Amino acid sequence: MAKEKTKPNWLDPNTTAENEKLPKYVKWAWSSRAVSLAINLVFIMQLTYYCTDILLMPATLVGTLLLASKLFDGMTDLAVGFIIDHTRTKWGKARPYEIFILLAWLFTILLYSTPEFGIVGKSIYVFLMYSLIQSICTTFLNGADAVYLARSVRSSKNQVSMMSFNGALVMVGSVVMSALLPQLIQGIGTTKAGWTAMACVMGIPLGLIGMLRFVFVKEVVTDTEQKEDSKKSDDKASNKISMKEGLKCLAKNKYIFILAGMNFLVNLTTNMGTAANNYYFKWIMGDIGLASVLSLASLITPVMLIGFPVLSRKFGATTLLRVGAVISAAGFIVRIVGGTNMVTLVLGSLLITVGQVPISMMISIYLIDCMEYGARKTGVRVEGLITSVNSFTGKVGSGIASGLLGIVMGRAGYNAALAVQSASATTAIHMVFNIIPFILMVLFVVLAVIYRIDKDLKKMRAEEVK
Repeated sequence: MAKEKTKPNWLDPNTTAENEKLPKYVKWAWSSRAVSLAINLVFIMQLTYYCTDILLMPATLVGTLLLASKLFDGMTDLAVGFIIDHTRTKWGKARPYEIFILLAWLFTILLYSTPEFGIVGKSIYVFLMYSLIQSICTTFLNGADAVYLARSVRSSKNQVSMMSFNGALVMVGSVVMSALLPQLIQGIGTTKAGWTAMACVMGIPLGLIGMLRFVFVKEVVTDTEQKEDSKKSDDKASNKISMKEGLKCLAKNKYIFILAGMNFLVNLTTNMGTAANNYYFKWIMGDIGLASVLSLASLITPVMLIGFPVLSRKFGATTLLRVGAVISAAGFIVRIVGGTNMVTLVLGSLLITVGQVPISMMISIYLIDCMEYGARKTGVRVEGLITSVNSFTGKVGSGIASGLLGIVMGRAGYNAALAVQSASATTAIHMVFNIIPFILMVLFVVLAVIYRIDKDLKKMRAEEVK
């Protein structure tokens, strides 16, 4: 006798985590904004190249500007986390902030349409647009992401499944964009008008696509349920706590800082590689178009995400994070040893990408673990502040990637107007493409080893049963 299929009961108030059944469209809708923001980030990582080779701004100046913009993140991230923790609307706690995906693309179009103001004017304009994208828009989007997931999907099994699907689509979108960009840059990206055209063609449809999550994914977990889940019994449980009290609770959660450190290292490594790609293939490999081959090779990684829920249930998400850290570090060794050999470049890049999949694509799962650990540790469920710490380190990693690239290249004597770069400039390109990222991945392995939240949560849950 055929087993009767369980109908979706996602929005039914009587649904529990154990019997939750999601409609198929929810995974697609959830992933829409993530894909849009991921493609935006890939495009933003071309800013150093745009400023040096199109706007003809000094590389050191560009690096300094991008690093300086990160000063705003220290102020905005904690503020955004505090705002999210105190948000109460008819749409929910985190869902309203999805509107910032539209603003992120609007400012991106304006960024890649920089007027001819002179060096000082361009510097101010680039700094302003970049800060609005990173310090405001991306901060709200990243800060609300894990909170939105925790309040939209009750079951941890469904959360992992949805994030695996989300990660696969994000990976495909990012890889396709990374593969297309070198071709577009080589074709129409030789002029300012060409960059404006690219920004509009991407920004308008992707901004609208990014709003599908807001339209179709509702928050279904109420504040009452959150209080019951974390066994809260006092006034602080309502999350209406002061910034000072929230920070005290945050300080007692060691794992969010370890996770944030890993997120920082991966973002710094990934975005430094993305930003350095054009320079490496233009000046070392002699053909910027070959960068597309490297990107397309990464399309195999979504296959890993399809099997992530099964692997996660068998070995645990934290174990997969540790294994991934080692694989990623090994990938850089392969690239360093192989040099300009295209086979080792592709193989090494594939290992790097596969190894970073757990933390890059499943970060919300680890953040939800940190929320539970913090709630059990302090009796207060701080959601927005926890995600804000992670968002801050991720964006700082992205910003430092572009800034460090510009500073290193500038100090090494890189000059886009030259037909042949100096030996010091090509050495600098090698450093930012392989050597520095490898050192960062070694640090990532160290942090992954001491990230033992799975064992601590298991112990806490067992003590609660007793």
